[in-house]
Amino acid sequence: MNARVFWTRRTRIDALSLLGPFSVLTIILSAFAWGLRSANIAILALSLVCAVINYRSLVRFSQQLFVDSYSLKFFITSVILLIATISLLFIEVSGRPVRLQTRRYNVDVQREFFSAPLNNESFKLKKAVTVSDQRNLTLYTFYNSDPSVQQDAVLLFVPDVLAESLSYEPYFILLARRGWTVLTGDMYKREMENSKFFRRFSLIWDAFALGGSDGIKKQMGLKSRGKSFHDIYESSYKALAKIAADRYPGKKIFVASDSSAFLPEAKLETIFPESRFLNLQSIPEYTTPGYGFAAQTNPIFSWLFLGKKRDKTCFEPSWCATQTIKELERFCFNRRGSGN
Repeated sequence: MNARVFWTRRTRIDALSLLGPFSVLTIILSAFAWGLRSANIAILALSLVCAVINYRSLVRFSQQLFVDSYSLKFFITSVILLIATISLLFIEVSGRPVRLQTRRYNVDVQREFFSAPLNNESFKLKKAVTVSDQRNLTLYTFYNSDPSVQQDAVLLFVPDVLAESLSYEPYFILLARRGWTVLTGDMYKREMENSKFFRRFSLIWDAFALGGSDGIKKQMGLKSRGKSFHDIYESSYKALAKIAADRYPGKKIFVASDSSAFLPEAKLETIFPESRFLNLQSIPEYTTPGYGFAAQTNPIFSWLFLGKKRDKTCFEPSWCATQTIKELERFCFNRRGSGN
């Protein structure tokens, strides 16, 4: 849009001025759908500036008026914004997430929405079908599309509130590749500060405001965070337990989580009798506990604040998946050996 000052003439209607507000709307909708990330914030800020700078052009377009002229000030501002756009595009491309091709590994991913209570004794889950249905639980299912490869256990995973399920996506895909079904869910409160749109951003911002990059790093593996979000974590476990019992009644249940999401085992045993539990933080090679596999799923944030560059080798999620599979196989073998 900013480059149009080089070719748009007086005899044309400036339709490209619409791209400013369209970009703002698109990035806001994508943030509500997929969460607010550092790249989204930068793009949103640039889009807002472009929309404001081009307000006069947008008004003339709405009145079907031809371009009168571009002032020197507007021309210089547009060139500066064009340079900023190109720079941001370069950073976004070079820092894009590392994606594992699910088709290559015969992995399917299913996303569903539920309305779930918080620590309600009856704990009735309701699947959200229409847009008007209340939804505070987003469920992801990673599984191998080849039935002959599917294993006899289901892994339930609860992410740390500093992350979200998709922050662990390479790890889940590598597990599903080997035939293990993974159920993971993001549960939110309906209050604005704990909503999907704001929770992760506000927690990271608070950490940054207190101590900059060091404050963000200090949040890694901080278990005391679990006290503030105990109801979220416990309800997440209960929801996953109910869904797994309804959908996979004959399969064994293995439970994993990250950092503050790992509740005391005594509490987990009341929700998952005869199950095995794994805290991802207990694997030494996992270096960003609490934030998921940031070097793959959020490379720009990882580089700026955690000191880890984008890693396309996926060593950490691959190693963690291998260690998890060893625990899964040991769990299944012990269950068979005990006669269950």
